[in-house]
Amino acid sequence: MKRLFILLLLVVTTLNASFSEDKFKAMIIGKVAKYVVWNKKESTPYFNITILNNPFGSTIDTIYHNKRIDGKEVKIHYIDTIDQLTQTQSDILYIPNSQASQLQNILDTIKGKGIFTISDIRGFAQKGGMLQLYFISRKIKLKINLESVKEENLNIRSTLLRIAKVIKEENE
Repeated sequence: MKRLFILLLLVVTTLNASFSEDKFKAMIIGKVAKYVVWNKKESTPYFNITILNNPFGSTIDTIYHNKRIDGKEVKIHYIDTIDQLTQTQSDILYIPNSQASQLQNILDTIKGKGIFTISDIRGFAQKGGMLQLYFISRKIKLKINLESVKEENLNIRSTLLRIAKVIKEENE
């Protein structure tokens, strides 16, 4: 009985920690967006966040309900494949860890579209993604590939750069 209780306690603690990490990731998307400057010529009425293969459940809807980023109402788009991205406008694309095997195809598909990419995929920033989220001792950390950001005609404010680790791509 005691072993069952300990096992149950470990499972609940692990699930709670996992949920907390997902909630932090979902929240950080909007926080980071406030430090990115989009140099797009056309303006849209919404700030569009696209989530590929939604790992957040309803958490992201709850967080961004009635929120504004860059003075615009936030609109969340959910897609199951990168091909669906052409059917929606997007300022930010979140690529979950489950898409690691498709990462290069995803990045190639959106190249030149001015979409800020965020992911928790290991090595994401080194592989050409813009902002990688990771945890060390239950604290969220950021890696930024500044070259990828500049290639998409985006800028990141120095405030964000000071708290992130700026890296270069693997092939450089």
